[in-house]
Amino acid sequence: MGVHRIWHHGLVPTEGKRPLDALRSRLISRQRQHDDYTVTDLGSSDDGGSRRCDLEFAYGDGEGRYSVQVFLSLCYRAGEDRVTWLLAAACTRPWRSCHVAPAHRIGLEELGASGHDEIPIETPVLAMRGWSREECDHLADLLGEALVAPWRTSAVLVLAEPPTVPVSGWPGLVNVFDVDDRFRRTLNRNLPLGCAVPAGARLYAPPCDQLPDFVETASPVSGEALEGAITQLLQARGRTPLPEEWAGVASVRAWYAADPFVAPDRGPDAELTGKLGRAERELAEARRVITILRKKAKAHAEERDRHACEVKALRGRLEDVSATDVVCLREQLAQLQEEVDDCARAFEETEAERDELRRVNGLLAGRLARHHDADDEVAAAGRPPEEFPSFAELIAAATASLKHLAITADPAPAAILDHHPKAAAWRRKAWDALRTLDAYAGARTSSLDAGQDPGPELSDVLAFARTGQPGSLISANIIALAESDTVTTNERLRQARTFRVAPRTNPAGRDYFGAHIALERFKAPAPRLHFLDDTDRTGTVYVGYLGAHLPTSKTN
Repeated sequence: MGVHRIWHHGLVPTEGKRPLDALRSRLISRQRQHDDYTVTDLGSSDDGGSRRCDLEFAYGDGEGRYSVQVFLSLCYRAGEDRVTWLLAAACTRPWRSCHVAPAHRIGLEELGASGHDEIPIETPVLAMRGWSREECDHLADLLGEALVAPWRTSAVLVLAEPPTVPVSGWPGLVNVFDVDDRFRRTLNRNLPLGCAVPAGARLYAPPCDQLPDFVETASPVSGEALEGAITQLLQARGRTPLPEEWAGVASVRAWYAADPFVAPDRGPDAELTGKLGRAERELAEARRVITILRKKAKAHAEERDRHACEVKALRGRLEDVSATDVVCLREQLAQLQEEVDDCARAFEETEAERDELRRVNGLLAGRLARHHDADDEVAAAGRPPEEFPSFAELIAAATASLKHLAITADPAPAAILDHHPKAAAWRRKAWDALRTLDAYAGARTSSLDAGQDPGPELSDVLAFARTGQPGSLISANIIALAESDTVTTNERLRQARTFRVAPRTNPAGRDYFGAHIALERFKAPAPRLHFLDDTDRTGTVYVGYLGAHLPTSKTN
């Protein structure tokens, strides 16, 4: 009897305080509802900072023509927000694209699972025809990154024309995207020339299977050919070694190397007999202990009733004493709340005065640097900061007038802030921050172009503001040149801070913006302005985001 193997792995979002136990319970509960397969809990283990559990599933076609054995290993590491999984399956027949995928049979995709490349494992074809430009651009960007990722272990079929025979996905190994021509062109702009989607269909094989991509340009697209390509991919996966992160797991390696359809030989178990004798002796001893405990419980119940009467009397006395104290405490609480509100208003006024003094200090420093324009600078210092009715107009003005900045920020997050009561103050502070970045970029670029060492005062934006250089209009206390290690090392949080840049800065067209300026330090929505200093290479400071505080490990 031949054993035809296959594997795939990925991630599942966590739920609750014990996500591993919750996933195991949901898989076992689903089996009780469907009853067309069996599930065996092989137990769990702890390994340092991680917990692991293994489940085994078995099913057939009901007529004895074939049977399937499935091994599912789940691993959760403390502090992470997802559970990693590996599904290994063996069948007594060769896998074909028309067969039910094991991940679908046991309901793994119902848990919101995705592949190792974070593409959801779903059976239906994702239709992407008639989507808006913003939706197309966003998904094309994400899909383009996944298609060229060397760690992708699932295949992606992109259909630009409908095939002669409907083609569906194979959860865990093949995802199908049905796109229109506009999305196809948008996706191709995010892919290298050799990876472009033709006006037909393309099956992107996983790099680990070492298969060439299947390209179909005939019109109409041959559905039979696509089904054959998917079947070839499934057969190749049976020859692909397990991923390195799972190959070292003893339970996974042992199951994948053995023949799961061979029943193990079982003989008399002397050790089990000995354990049974010990269990009987322990049961007799436990019964004696229970008798003693029942007697003690009766005595404790009587003592508890006596204490309950005493507590009831004490509670009555406490209520009489606290009736007057509560009124006094409430009056004190109201007075303290008024003092807190007064302190908050005084703090906001002090911050506003500090920002204005910082702005005037920057203008006066500019006057000293440009003494021949003293009259114009004094007049400018006497004028209040420019007012903008909305963040959109502020961004437009900055784009037009601040030549050393490249503003690639999406205006939508900033527009949400316009409805906040403190929006006017945030716009003034954002305008001063943008002008400070522009002044820093101009001063540093001029020094580099002249072949001079910029010196410590121009080493970065923080040093520029801290030393009070000409054009510095904001406090150094609101500037941070990097995020915390928690954010920097978390891929999901890092991606939230990755924004567009010019190819000359990063050929990928995107880069990580860790540096930021706080327009409001503590109170939600705590707006932030994220920037990227590229003055050493292009003489430009990028502004990639202006809006509410981006997610952190505490807010999500």
